[in-house]
Amino acid sequence: MESLRQDVRGALRLVVRSPVFAGVVVLILAIAIGATCSVFSVVRGLLLKPLPYREPEKLVRFHGSWNQFATGTISLAEYRQDYEHLSTMSGMAAWGYGSGSLAGAGAPEHIGLGRATSSLLPVLGVRPVLGRWFSREEEEPGHGRVIVLGPALWRRRFGADPGVLGRTVAISGQPFQIVGVLAEELELPESFDAWRPLPFPPDQLTDQNRGGRFLRVIGRLGRGVTLDDLRAELAVSSARLRAAFPATYPADAGFAMTAVPLLAEMVGGVRLTVWMLFGAVVLILLMACANVGNLMLARGTARERELAVRAALGAGRAQLVRKMLVESLFLAILGGALGVAMAIWGVDLLLAAGPHLPRARQVRVDGAVLAFGLGASLASGVLFGLLPALTTTQAKLQEVLRGGSASAGPRPRRLRRALVAADVALALVLVSGAALLLRSFGRLVQVDPGFDPTGSVTLMVGVPGDDQHVRAVFRATLQRLRELPGATAVGGVDYQALSGVANDTRFEIEGRPVPTGTQPPDEEIRIVTPGWFEAMGIRLRRGRVPQETDAADKLPVAVINRSFARKYWPADDAVERRLRLTGDPRWWTVVGVVGDVREFGLDADVRPTMYFPFDQLPNGTLTLVVRSKAPAQEVLRAAQQVLLAIDPVAAAYQTQTVSEMLAATLAQRGFALTLLKGFAALALLLAGLGLYGVLAYSVTQRTREIGVRMALGARPGQALALVARESAAVVGVGLFLGLAGALATARLFASLLFEVAPADPLALLAALLVLGAVALLATLVPARRAALVDPAIALRAE
Repeated sequence: MESLRQDVRGALRLVVRSPVFAGVVVLILAIAIGATCSVFSVVRGLLLKPLPYREPEKLVRFHGSWNQFATGTISLAEYRQDYEHLSTMSGMAAWGYGSGSLAGAGAPEHIGLGRATSSLLPVLGVRPVLGRWFSREEEEPGHGRVIVLGPALWRRRFGADPGVLGRTVAISGQPFQIVGVLAEELELPESFDAWRPLPFPPDQLTDQNRGGRFLRVIGRLGRGVTLDDLRAELAVSSARLRAAFPATYPADAGFAMTAVPLLAEMVGGVRLTVWMLFGAVVLILLMACANVGNLMLARGTARERELAVRAALGAGRAQLVRKMLVESLFLAILGGALGVAMAIWGVDLLLAAGPHLPRARQVRVDGAVLAFGLGASLASGVLFGLLPALTTTQAKLQEVLRGGSASAGPRPRRLRRALVAADVALALVLVSGAALLLRSFGRLVQVDPGFDPTGSVTLMVGVPGDDQHVRAVFRATLQRLRELPGATAVGGVDYQALSGVANDTRFEIEGRPVPTGTQPPDEEIRIVTPGWFEAMGIRLRRGRVPQETDAADKLPVAVINRSFARKYWPADDAVERRLRLTGDPRWWTVVGVVGDVREFGLDADVRPTMYFPFDQLPNGTLTLVVRSKAPAQEVLRAAQQVLLAIDPVAAAYQTQTVSEMLAATLAQRGFALTLLKGFAALALLLAGLGLYGVLAYSVTQRTREIGVRMALGARPGQALALVARESAAVVGVGLFLGLAGALATARLFASLLFEVAPADPLALLAALLVLGAVALLATLVPARRAALVDPAIALRAE
């Protein structure tokens, strides 16, 4: 123990006597460990930390899977008749989307209003912080006028008043009694401002209404039941449903009841991206260790005489290795402490600058992250300290006392080169990954979304009431918006482009009867007002778009996109064809064909889509689009004032420009690319510094040799070539190993690439050229020093 204390005191003296060396080592490690801990905080918060429920590993999310949609929703009838009766489950729960306009002091506020079963919180194993949750009786139609507030709405509108329980509030003109408040830390599968009971109308529980799907369903596995047991029961149930209801679940539709762990469902969209970024910072940490290892080797050279004296006084090799390893660990712990402090700032920066992340509330520097930082520090200390210590002490130190140099031997030289080659290899993996994502992102932003975002703003509006009232409010609102200064086109749609919302329905085409035992075709539908196509800048390909004359009592008409026309009338003109929606007796005449719009993202395939006039198929919620020459914020403020003047109960929300809406769909990819480019730049810096350090040290060690060569007639160019050959050998090995690593790792995140192969030759060539340029720059200065060696001065120094 006493010897260990002496080694620690020696490490302290190292910092005091060599503050520049110690500062460089600590700073390199702090940056690498700080970045690693920051990203690990995200990994832990999103992927590793259990959900805050009772036995969260038993919670699963259900889907109705089809050939076209692998993660479809579930109908009320399916939930009550099929899912609630699964024998492998101990509890089931469901919820659906909803919204409303909350009236009260000040302007009305649009709120997200989730509709949930009474079993949702019991299945999760949690309780409200105030009051209660819903009862089974409140799921009955006409008995569900109660709400439970979310914590944000409770603070914002009610000042976190505990006396809010029992108060009645008006939502979309209807009275609701507040019966509970959810806890601040409660993390539900989806977030809403408030929750109300999910009603189960008897007419929606019949077999004829199995197709009305909108529910999200979760459940808790029974005692001793595994996920495989559940999936086996779901396979049997799916086969039974396909046999019992062939019209609803036709054999060629690929229907199956599926289940995945709830945690995987909640974070599935970002899982691969987060792991990719964590892998990148681990490579940065390894590169930092390699660079610090080279610094420690150089430091060992300066201490050869000290170590030789200690060995001569009786210190064994194990004692010398321990002393050097303690010094390395001490520096690593200092770097780790500074790195964790940097990580606290880094996590805040990631959350503030990055896109919205699921479970973002769980991302923070906690005890587990501190333990990870300590472990990373100790592991780094061993990595960069052990090999240099073993290499330095393995040499014949007694030769140093006679004026020799142990570090000039082949083993230290080979280790330095190996560490630099590793630096180059790891840098190539990172740079090639960034190049692949950059190429992919470039392809993605070049995709035509099918509309022109410039000069347009959007706002979502919900209007309560019957169809007649909804028509009147939206008609008046659109007319007033068209009268705004600078407005050139105004319209509305139920689900905005790029929303990612699937709203499909079945239909039949006139003259093409559906064969018995098969399912009618199923495609996307959108409800639009006159002017929406013009406001969005969507091109008309054939015929016309909806007009003001397409009123509720006029001929039902529809517009289709090019994909729909090509699929169902590939060789004929689609205009004047007729189709009929399932459950609607009217025949709709196709009057126009428009260009394809990317409804589900720039990287998703275009789906055949039908557009119906709002007056003929009204909907209580529309996204209004105003194309105007006026500044966007002025247009949005004016639009909100127009809406408030026409209907004080209605509320506008999700106000933004169409350009912002388009940019939001690219935010996650763009942020990941930005981080990876930053990591790649840091990798290039570390690789360049590492190569420069080794070459500069090599020139210093070989100054006498170069001087002798120059004295014997060697030209400066030959001395320069000597250094260049050493650089080429090290860099060549690193590039070879890095290329193999880049090809292997690119396949791991291939699903993040858009129209770019993991082995894309342009991306790999660009990475090789960039790294080659950095290596050339790192070689020039040491090579020039070698070429300018004065043989007389070099020999005199010896």
